[in-house]
Amino acid sequence: MANLTMFYGQTWNGTTDVNASDGSAVTGTITLNDQYTGVAPPPPSPLCTLSASLTDAACPASVGTTIGTSVGTNLLTAVYSGDTTHQGSTSPTVTIVVSPDTTTATVAGPSNPTPQGQPVTLTATLTGNYAAPTGPVSFMYGSTVLCAAVNLVAGSTGNSSSATCTTSALPAGTDTITASYAATLDFQAVSATTSVTISALIPPTFAITVTPSPVSAGVGNAAPLTVTVTPLNGFAEGVNLSCGNLPSEASCFFAQAAIAGGGGSSPLLVETSAPHNCNDSAPYFTSGNGGGPGLAPFALPALAGLAAFFLPGRRRWLRALLAAVLLAGATQITGCGNCTDLGTKPGTYTFQVIGTSTGTGQVQSQAVTLTITI
Repeated sequence: MANLTMFYGQTWNGTTDVNASDGSAVTGTITLNDQYTGVAPPPPSPLCTLSASLTDAACPASVGTTIGTSVGTNLLTAVYSGDTTHQGSTSPTVTIVVSPDTTTATVAGPSNPTPQGQPVTLTATLTGNYAAPTGPVSFMYGSTVLCAAVNLVAGSTGNSSSATCTTSALPAGTDTITASYAATLDFQAVSATTSVTISALIPPTFAITVTPSPVSAGVGNAAPLTVTVTPLNGFAEGVNLSCGNLPSEASCFFAQAAIAGGGGSSPLLVETSAPHNCNDSAPYFTSGNGGGPGLAPFALPALAGLAAFFLPGRRRWLRALLAAVLLAGATQITGCGNCTDLGTKPGTYTFQVIGTSTGTGQVQSQAVTLTITI
């Protein structure tokens, strides 16, 4: 046999022969020994023992798969035991220098984004040129250890082995994961990286929509709308509806003020108030512009008072007195006589339709623009 340079896991083929000087047949055995000269070399170890009378007998040992053939310098000798007519002998030494196997690594995670806080499984795969790598792998996110010293498990075929890590500790964003394999006696060190996308955790919630918006109604009439509650991200609570920041003397009425879990819709009427006596809800008049169901028109004494103010005449004191009376009515100043409540004044307003969840008390709202016309 000639001297060899090999890698861990690589197989070798060699022959050893015993020949008698007189050409006679030999019996007995041949033992193949390995003197390993690596760290703390052990005594010679027998790799196999064969019958000397056999030809082309295979020694069931290969470099990297049996004791005594690890990385380092291996000194191989064949020892013949001798028989009744032949003396024993030892072959010259054959040196085999075994180097660590070259390894490659990959690491993979989920291909789709994972919600923050949900478990993510990472898999590191190491492949040797001649043997499946052994030993631990560590998974890191930056300087944070996700899984430490996870032992590789060899695959059923080929020269690959793998290790897995499951973690829920990754932050939201695109995270770079490193799988590191430290050098062993038989395999080179190697590492690999991959990117994992973690989506920010979105809590269950709901949305409020109101149609139409903007909406208009004549003074004293009502504006019809539709309120829709839409669940988001698995929201399953009920929602109670209400109105906020309504114009003066306006009211809202829901056909269904409580929406069950899973969402739904409800008609909504926003009713305005026409000018009326301070002590009576009956309006002096309602707008002819409509905009929805309205209140029936009534007598118009206030308009008659306003007309008198503009009558021609020379007595300015009388006009001043009428002006004072009308001003008192407009500002709802009560006295011995009647006063006028102007109700919901014409103009453009913004109010809110509010939804409050029945379980967590979460609040969502939708602003609505309401124009009140004469």
